[in-house]
Amino acid sequence: MNFLSANIRGAGDPSKGEHVRNLKRSNKLGFIAIQETQMSDSSNIQVNNFWDNTQFDFDCIEASGRSGGLLSIWDSGIFTKKASVKNRYFLAILGEMGNGVGNIAVVNVYAPQDQNMKKQLWEDLLILMGSFSGSWIFLGDFNCVRDPLERKNSRFNKHEAEDFNSFINAAGLAEYSMMGCTFTYVTDDGLKLSKIDRVLVCHSFLAMWPAAKLWGLTRHKSDHRPLLLLCSDVNFGKPPFRFFNSWLKEEGLHEIVKKAYDGVAWFNPPDKLLAVKLKAIKAALKPWCDKIKEKNSGMLKDLQKKGGDVGFKS
Repeated sequence: MNFLSANIRGAGDPSKGEHVRNLKRSNKLGFIAIQETQMSDSSNIQVNNFWDNTQFDFDCIEASGRSGGLLSIWDSGIFTKKASVKNRYFLAILGEMGNGVGNIAVVNVYAPQDQNMKKQLWEDLLILMGSFSGSWIFLGDFNCVRDPLERKNSRFNKHEAEDFNSFINAAGLAEYSMMGCTFTYVTDDGLKLSKIDRVLVCHSFLAMWPAAKLWGLTRHKSDHRPLLLLCSDVNFGKPPFRFFNSWLKEEGLHEIVKKAYDGVAWFNPPDKLLAVKLKAIKAALKPWCDKIKEKNSGMLKDLQKKGGDVGFKS
């Protein structure tokens, strides 16, 4: 399942929904975590604007006036919600994924600005993790950095960073290296930058998707970059058939090719006939190739054994 986290700074603009919907389609997203809907009445949120015409489920937390607001949307065919836990600053969807993944908790986070309130949030999230057995992923706007390099032209709060890092260590969380950018947030004047949006995962999540890729995407009508976590395996199809010149030295190759070529009855047009003949040759060569690979593998093992018996030294 692929994840998107986006602080959109207001869900009222239809073009923002269209942008997220396009990201959903192009990246086969299974879960979208949106921060700052700025909607105090959840009935005003047009959830369909952020998803395509496939099945989905969602949950949300209303904004306090024009501040905050969280919306989580997911593919109900992939992820089944068991329960949710709501707080002004996080929306936790506790559920289950198929294909042997099992229980997984997805926590959409929009942390407060105040340092003491942030520290309380980290404590609340630690308590939350003790209430559900499974893998965990936290994604969103944490309004905090981990070290001075994650800020540019703005003040680094050492104590705030220490609290944040202590939470991450206590929770046993880790991060994927982010590609595409260094900072996720920029002020309106373009002078101050920081990495306050991030994705944190537990070690069992990391073990299931060790090759996942995290991307910082282009901003769209927001001062925050969306974050895209690609976990799903990319299937490039079957490897292409290759013919190696070394096979020409192998016994039996000529006979197999001639038999397969002559075995296709003649028909028109000639180009289609040639394509069918080549396909027949390819099919005939596959079992022969397997035998060659097995023979070469045995020869390699024998050579390695002889090398070990000789006892090569550097």
